[in-house]
Amino acid sequence: MVSVAEQLGLDGPNGAWWVQAEERWASWCGSEPTLAVVRGPRDLRGWLDSAGPGDADRVLKALVRLASPTGGDDLTAAVAVAWALLPGACSLARRLHTLTPRIDEVVASQLWLEIRSFAWQRLDKVAANILANTRTGVLRACECRSTVDRYDRTWGRTVLTEPGSPTLDGVRAQRTGRSSRAVIDLGPAGEEELSAAEELGELLEWAQDTGVISDTERALLVCLLEAAARAGTVRSCRFQGLLANQASEAVADQLGISPVTVRRRTRRTVQALTDACAKQSVAA
Repeated sequence: MVSVAEQLGLDGPNGAWWVQAEERWASWCGSEPTLAVVRGPRDLRGWLDSAGPGDADRVLKALVRLASPTGGDDLTAAVAVAWALLPGACSLARRLHTLTPRIDEVVASQLWLEIRSFAWQRLDKVAANILANTRTGVLRACECRSTVDRYDRTWGRTVLTEPGSPTLDGVRAQRTGRSSRAVIDLGPAGEEELSAAEELGELLEWAQDTGVISDTERALLVCLLEAAARAGTVRSCRFQGLLANQASEAVADQLGISPVTVRRRTRRTVQALTDACAKQSVAA
């Protein structure tokens, strides 16, 4: 099996892209001074691991701006972003390996698309957004039921069969005596069970895509969840655990707003999510 790194051409320490990246790093720093905090592409991943979330995000955003067709349109910069996110992409491929024998290829290609199309003009949280969108794209490419249903409900309930297949006979039998609008329950499509964090990521993505919450509200909630996890308050079953003083004060310092504002906006966002989910359940 070819690994994600090999699919992206990142499997060796002396590849052509390394030479190009090292030659261009100084010019990149000239157009994106934020990159000057890193000595070169070989130090990038180590620096990101030790940097604070805000500093790391600013460096990655500078690189995706250089990589974007609407920015610098530099393919070598896109490879540098892929190199930085490779551990997360490999972890994603391992978790989803049951979906297809070609999972490394699917993850690598989707990661590249997300890097090149990242909306740097309006989005932050570069690593989190790119990897989350990569996961969604992989699930959609592998036709996982819940993801396909969200984007194309008709295709999500379509069964492909060969002429004379027992499956086709079964579908015909179920339709006998029913109207053309009868719904056939096709059952689960084999998608592996999602973790709580993955379910939350899908919920936030759905809510953002459907306009339930804004980009800013999603980013605030993600920041608060990260701060609460570091403070050890996320385990609380009470909503107040998420809004404990230590977490809300940390996010307030990060965003330059007051803790009261953090708590007020978070309550409003969570209420919007709750109301939307309730309506979705009723509609279903």
